[in-house]
Amino acid sequence: MLKYILVRDKYKHEPMRLIGITFLLGALGIIPATIIEFLLSSPIILIDAFLSTAVVEELVKYLAVRAKAYRSPNFSEVMDGIVYGVAAGLGFATVENIFYVFGFGTISTAIVRAFLSVPSHAAYAGIMGFFLGIAKPYGNRVSKGRERGLVLAGLSIAIMLHGLYDAIAFSLEGLAGLIGLLGMTLIAWVILLSLIKKALALSPVRWGAPAALTAYPTYPIRFCTECGTRREIGSRFCVTCGHPFPKNDT
Repeated sequence: MLKYILVRDKYKHEPMRLIGITFLLGALGIIPATIIEFLLSSPIILIDAFLSTAVVEELVKYLAVRAKAYRSPNFSEVMDGIVYGVAAGLGFATVENIFYVFGFGTISTAIVRAFLSVPSHAAYAGIMGFFLGIAKPYGNRVSKGRERGLVLAGLSIAIMLHGLYDAIAFSLEGLAGLIGLLGMTLIAWVILLSLIKKALALSPVRWGAPAALTAYPTYPIRFCTECGTRREIGSRFCVTCGHPFPKNDT
């Protein structure tokens, strides 16, 4: 799964060391997540699914990306956010799956989680990572408020998808539950794949910038963040979709 994402990242590859660190931080996140989820557990399904589980786990994956990768100069385009997000999500899901398999001790549990839960964790974190990739230049050069808004948007979408998945898992059993979980997994991946396509369209390398100049603090945004069209110098609106550019974004 991670290999698939890395292959899709065709314009600028990320260092495997940093990807590995992010994976490890995601894996270690299972420790505080388990403790907090235990303390916040509730008999009410929606509270348990969204607050006790989805919010906690997506925040842990967000922090795994934010702690190291987000601060690195290697995190220099939108696709990087997806790569590091998926790495954190898979790190978390790998350890969680080991705990579940040893806890329930069944092959069926391992198989179901391998095809549903693990890919879902990766997709949620990848979606969040896309928004981190969009947000980073605002934190460096333009507007901290805009950065926080984009981060919150990414987290909210990831939490919503995760919470719906868990609500189905906690409330439905048998074939109905399996179909519901499969549907939610497919929805999350359809969203992620569409964001990967958009992230690749926004790559500065694709639009002709040398790879060494794509770091956000030094390379100005020369493409539309909505459709990926090359931005003409001095233009205030995208010539393709009409999206306005920030006045102080030069």
